[in-house]
Amino acid sequence: MSEPAPALVVVGRIRTMDPDRPHAEAMLVVGDTVAVVGSVAEVRAVAAPGTPEDHVDGTVLPGFIDAHAHAQRAGLKALQLVGPDADARAFSAAMLADGDADPDAPDWLGDEPPALEDRVAAIRRVQPLLHAMGFTGVVDPAVSLPELEGWREAHRRGALTLRVVAMPWPELGTPAVPDVDAALAVLDGISGSTGAGDDWLRLGPVKVYHDGEGMKGEALLERPWSGDDHGVRRISAGEFARLAAGCVERGWGLGVHAVGSRAVAEVLDGLEAAAPAEVVAALRCQLVHAYLEPSAASMERAARLGVVASLQPSIAWKNAAGLRARLGDRVTEVNPMRSWLDAGVVVAMGSDAPYFPFDPREVVPVAVTRRMRDVEEPEGPAQGISVLEAVDAYTRGAAHASYADGRRGVLRPGALADWVLLDVDPDRCSAEEFARALVLRTEVGGCTVFRAEM
Repeated sequence: MSEPAPALVVVGRIRTMDPDRPHAEAMLVVGDTVAVVGSVAEVRAVAAPGTPEDHVDGTVLPGFIDAHAHAQRAGLKALQLVGPDADARAFSAAMLADGDADPDAPDWLGDEPPALEDRVAAIRRVQPLLHAMGFTGVVDPAVSLPELEGWREAHRRGALTLRVVAMPWPELGTPAVPDVDAALAVLDGISGSTGAGDDWLRLGPVKVYHDGEGMKGEALLERPWSGDDHGVRRISAGEFARLAAGCVERGWGLGVHAVGSRAVAEVLDGLEAAAPAEVVAALRCQLVHAYLEPSAASMERAARLGVVASLQPSIAWKNAAGLRARLGDRVTEVNPMRSWLDAGVVVAMGSDAPYFPFDPREVVPVAVTRRMRDVEEPEGPAQGISVLEAVDAYTRGAAHASYADGRRGVLRPGALADWVLLDVDPDRCSAEEFARALVLRTEVGGCTVFRAEM
């Protein structure tokens, strides 16, 4: 990545996402860091004489962070399914069409798995496409050891323009890693643990699976799907508790795929038994998906333990019609983001890219309007949140999940100069206006990584 300019004053409407100072007229960027945020007069008073000024039209926000995006896999698909000149919208449409055609389609076509060079090429390919959507960072979940090596190699080569948190997947439950002891042995072979790394590449919590997929009727629910079928438990409660204890002992947090209400409760049981709340929170332990019938008691307990809710409105958008056919009116409050926020849980918003829509201009409106594909009326409109709350989950909430509180997700002194320029203000626009927003520019660490052609 190119070196940032020594210093620059950005002048315009700035939505900082910092509760202490949510609005500003200008900010001084020095190197890769925001030095001052305030009025034009305040910033000019601090800037060195002759510091250039960049007057922008639109609204400056912290860069978006997708808290659950299989970005490297998206890059592998991009190499094979779209041409080199495809833009972000064409890429997004191609990924949705691919997922609709075969939800279980492989990420790499061919008899041999992708080589390291393929992975680095995939990372180079996907980053500009994500920057064009306003992304400056991702949390990549379920990263296999070859994927982790791909991210690390791209970092070694200085090829990262996107800030990445990699959640290692020890492949628990596969023939090669059949049990908890084997999974812990895999983790013991990884250099570092949760939180290790730098501003470009950091290790996140370990990704494990507690239940199955909602659309396949595998989510583990308190109320049965039908008869005595409560869904699929991929690891027993006792073994999960043992895994959680072993991970915490080694300095690993856990990001647990838990779609259904019973899975959510059992994960919280295991985390609570593994460590005090302050340790669970410090390790950024996460409930991943948690969109089918989580109880109010589970939400309250997640808030008390400091467990992050990593939520993806795009999954509800794509699956709501099929889930309604299975569950009827029980699906009304699918992905209850309003309740998670009201319970005091940190919500980190993501998409599960590339398998579901992942452009923020597609995802934010779903969280607000609760309009789902192939469903006539909004599903549970009382669970809708505001545009600004959704943006907060894409910035501050996702930064918390990324071990970057105060460093990313906000624009304030000491934060990285990661920002996006939109032609709408999320505190003043409707969901429909946000869906039509233009991404005019994206900056990572003071460097322009995307600029719209006007």
